[in-house]
Amino acid sequence: MMPLSLPDWYVFFLIANLSVVFAATLYYSVRRYRRMPRRRAAPFIFRCSVCGHVYLDRRSVPMAECGKCGAMNENVKSF
Repeated sequence: MMPLSLPDWYVFFLIANLSVVFAATLYYSVRRYRRMPRRRAAPFIFRCSVCGHVYLDRRSVPMAECGKCGAMNENVKSF
């Protein structure tokens, strides 16, 4: 074992603590960008012309199938 003087111990612990803080900062900044939630598409509102059922669909399609009767309908409004 090498004998270290008091200033050398001080520098050693200072560098060790700063490296731990740097590693934690790097870890949490990378984690934040990796877990950023994706923005969901705005839903489209459809009203069935046959049965009158109102339903939502998040796909960007000109027509969607009614969940009750199966008829194809155009969107009424999108947010």
